[in-house]
Amino acid sequence: MFKGFIFTEHLKSRIVSKALILACISASYAVQNVTAQEANNALSPNFKVRLINLEAPSTEVFRYNGSITNPSGQERIYELQASLPPGWSVAYKTEGMQVTSINLEPHTSKEVSIEITPSYTADIKKHIIPVKAITQGDTAVVKLESVIKGTYKMEISTQNQVLSGHTTTGSKKELFLTVKNTGSMPLENIELATQLPSKWESSFEADKIDKLDPGKTKDVKVNIKVPDKTIAGDYMVNVSAKNSHLESSLAYRMEVKTSLLTGWLGMLLIILAIGFIYILIRKYGRR
Repeated sequence: MFKGFIFTEHLKSRIVSKALILACISASYAVQNVTAQEANNALSPNFKVRLINLEAPSTEVFRYNGSITNPSGQERIYELQASLPPGWSVAYKTEGMQVTSINLEPHTSKEVSIEITPSYTADIKKHIIPVKAITQGDTAVVKLESVIKGTYKMEISTQNQVLSGHTTTGSKKELFLTVKNTGSMPLENIELATQLPSKWESSFEADKIDKLDPGKTKDVKVNIKVPDKTIAGDYMVNVSAKNSHLESSLAYRMEVKTSLLTGWLGMLLIILAIGFIYILIRKYGRR
């Protein structure tokens, strides 16, 4: 019985010893893995963006400012890539130049600007844009948030949808226009202007619209003054409506005709000239 007790105690001692050895080996492997992971993290690119969440309408560009750091002891090239929704585009800039990759010396960093242009028809929601800096098997990812809060859209057209008309020299032509907010956000401080042929004049009843809510329209009248002695023909009249976010314009073809009075005066001058020549021939032709 005493011998059995000694054997049991000896067996327990051996089991405990092996367990301690296995525990030490596991701990050693864990320390090595942690050390290796820390070393890899220390050598991975450091990619930071100061403001990752921006809000803007779909007609504007999202501009993010960040930096990339090379923590390794070797020169590295970081390729920039982004996963974009259909119809979106991205541009990377550093030191005022557009780039697709950045070359960094050991233990240096460089500022980078990320400009994301959404699709004109982008959904009104938050879009997650992963942007990567890739170098020699290492990748750093930053997830940018582009929040589409609405769209700015505007149309300007004639009230009868006709983009041509006619007038006579020295007269005025009234154009009746409609400005419509076709977007999902209010439009403010809309300025109206014309681009005319030389010496032509224009005047609006009101050349500014203070506010135009989505889906609403505003009727506008503009008077076009055609100068005297304008040569008959076709001329283009451009009318624009714009504010700080967007601009819309239309081109109106104006046919200028000679007035009836001017035509009769011209014919009269021709008749008088022919009569004068006839008198001269009759008078001096006999000599």
